[in-house]
Amino acid sequence: MKADIIVIGGGASGMMAAVCAARQGAGVLILERMPRIGKKLLATGNGRCNYTNEHMDPACYHSRNHAQIAGVLEDFGAEDAIGFFRDLGILPKSNDGYVYPNSMQAASILDCLRFELERLGVKVLENKNVRQVLTKGRGFQVKCGDETFHCRRLILACGGRASAKLGSDGSGYTLAKSLGHSIVPVVPALTGLKAGESIYKSLSGVRAEARVSLYIDGKLKDSHRGEVQLAEYGISGIPVFQLSGQAAYGLRNRRDVQCFLDFFPDMSEAALLELLEKRKKQFQGRDAGVFETGLLNRKLIQACMKLAGCRKPGTLPDMTCLAGILKAFPASITESRGYEYAQVCAGGVDLSETDMKTCMSVLHPGLYIIGELLDADGICGGYNLQWAWSTGCLAGNHAGKECHDSNRTN
Repeated sequence: MKADIIVIGGGASGMMAAVCAARQGAGVLILERMPRIGKKLLATGNGRCNYTNEHMDPACYHSRNHAQIAGVLEDFGAEDAIGFFRDLGILPKSNDGYVYPNSMQAASILDCLRFELERLGVKVLENKNVRQVLTKGRGFQVKCGDETFHCRRLILACGGRASAKLGSDGSGYTLAKSLGHSIVPVVPALTGLKAGESIYKSLSGVRAEARVSLYIDGKLKDSHRGEVQLAEYGISGIPVFQLSGQAAYGLRNRRDVQCFLDFFPDMSEAALLELLEKRKKQFQGRDAGVFETGLLNRKLIQACMKLAGCRKPGTLPDMTCLAGILKAFPASITESRGYEYAQVCAGGVDLSETDMKTCMSVLHPGLYIIGELLDADGICGGYNLQWAWSTGCLAGNHAGKECHDSNRTN
């Protein structure tokens, strides 16, 4: 089977690329490994699909070639994405900059893309597991089992390794590498972190507002604030997700990785100590439970008191020690929760090997690499989907125009 353009992967970036290429007049074929395109998209934003963010900033992304990020977002940014989906029928709903479909259903985003693919005549073949790509003349051969597909332009939109059950099995890295591309080491990102302290076993299910600070070899790398979820294995929640990729790289490089949770981020340690001393005096002579009540979740404050040196029930620890623990509750990170629980991956195809104005490979003209397969990952809040829309649009427009112009001259 032949097509002007083959897109390997029917996720967010692949569907965007296919739509944009087909609008240029190219014949487009999507090869999808799963039984249905867009399965991972349905899980985004807890099923509500936070598809972009009004506060789009390159600082919200990580990459070894970070300078390349800004141009991509300028060429197709949040306003462009909102307009694109509005034209497909999606009314945007903003919540503190986080943009959702007004239906608050991820299925709305997937459906409007599917309807547009159908309208444009894009052919979608599902259950197609691509294992080999070969260059042939000015085009490419794509092999799926006993089947061979031919195209003039090829777009790799295979995703990373996160959440393999939703379609990303890491095969895209193998395909890119077979074509000569360098892969920046890949680690899980936007996931929970496992901690070595046994005290977390008693804190499962506790949630608390905190600032989480990441230290690698004793040096502060980053910090984020928000609701932290404590689990038997360690720590989770959006502030932890934001740090998890950097933590995973630290672990990969065998560094000492530590997180500290500040449960009173609006107070200095000195001010917190003063509050605790006054509280101790206020409830002097009464049961320790009175002192604990209302400070934090009861299981959490009791854990903090235990770490501060409180050995017997009904007694109080040294207030200086307690203030220190409340401002720097320890989590010695032993590993991340892995790809199974990660929302995205950090690392991927080196951006220096692609022309980020078009996402075309500098090694193979006609080959495009987009989405999570590239070495760029964003924080929570619609940034990773925006990267999918941006790179998909740039690649699809360029590949489609190249094919259309070539058809006209031929």
